[in-house]
Amino acid sequence: MTPLRYPDGHIGRLVTGLQSARAVLGDTRFSSLPAGKRSPVKVPGSELSTDALPPGMFVNMDPPDHTRYRRLLSKHFTVRRVRELRPRIQEMTDRLLDGMENGGGPVDLVEAFAKPLPTLVTSELLGLPEEDRAQFGRHVDVLFSLSSSGEEMQQSMVLLGGMLHALIDAARKDPGPDILGRLTVETDLTDEELLGITIVLLIAGLETTTNMLALGTYALLRHPEQLAALRADWSLMDGAVEELLRYLSVVQIGPIRVAAEDFAFEGQSIRKGEVVTVSLPAANRDPSGFEDPDVFDIRRGMTRHLAFGSGPHQCMGHHLARLELAIGYESLLRRFPGLELAVPADEVGMREMMVTYGVLGLPVRW
Repeated sequence: MTPLRYPDGHIGRLVTGLQSARAVLGDTRFSSLPAGKRSPVKVPGSELSTDALPPGMFVNMDPPDHTRYRRLLSKHFTVRRVRELRPRIQEMTDRLLDGMENGGGPVDLVEAFAKPLPTLVTSELLGLPEEDRAQFGRHVDVLFSLSSSGEEMQQSMVLLGGMLHALIDAARKDPGPDILGRLTVETDLTDEELLGITIVLLIAGLETTTNMLALGTYALLRHPEQLAALRADWSLMDGAVEELLRYLSVVQIGPIRVAAEDFAFEGQSIRKGEVVTVSLPAANRDPSGFEDPDVFDIRRGMTRHLAFGSGPHQCMGHHLARLELAIGYESLLRRFPGLELAVPADEVGMREMMVTYGVLGLPVRW
């Protein structure tokens, strides 16, 4: 836990150790409320004002409000519920791979597979109309880009809000079996609360899984010995998914917390209002938590990494994300045993100016 000068001059903390990161994320004295939060990086115009955020955005809440929203949603993301989705996710995956195979290579794996799969899964879970799905994705990209101006981000939030309000109206009139439809029937949530919840689920469902699918494939292609071991024994897939999540840790910035009071923490005096940024990539490469942490090893075994966070705000959809990744990687690699990069590895562009790391595109052939 190291002192860090934020771009506005505030002296806060940067947490890079695995144990300290887990402790911060599990300690409710570190608040998730947006008031006082500062970004550890400065890109002009990149920060969206939190003043107009709808009330259902529970990622920016503390208990008991945060707990209430999670309770309403948790039953939609249980292990049992996610397992029931396996055949449908496999069907979506196979259909996308059929399209790749029929069209021939080379293709950009991001556009042909890594982006469409989470979009299809998330859209079905939330009941998003097919004709609007691409537009939803574009707005999410703007919100996650560190190069977007404040005006661009505000515009995307307004347009996204308008589209989702129309979706909520339709769900109230004719509730479907999707999460949004069920929430309109089973809860007394207001339209604004439903809007905030839907934005959270939409962003979480699209952004991280898309980048993990593409960047994970890139990592496997860059480590042919690991890829060969996986192809020789598909029972290693669950461990490979966990290692990719740890090794890549695609969330580059945050979580960010604000001290809600003065208190002593791990021998340091934390002052009320002090901002603490947890670096998930650093924590997941902490040598005190992982042997040879910079080595990519799919046989490492199940580790307690922080790719999905920890504590009360741990990603609620982690079971679903794991299932999508396992089905996506295995189906892709089985279908195309000769899969390889279609350009030199150093020509693959990286999403360095985004909150979530990944590849800009991934040209592949088979």
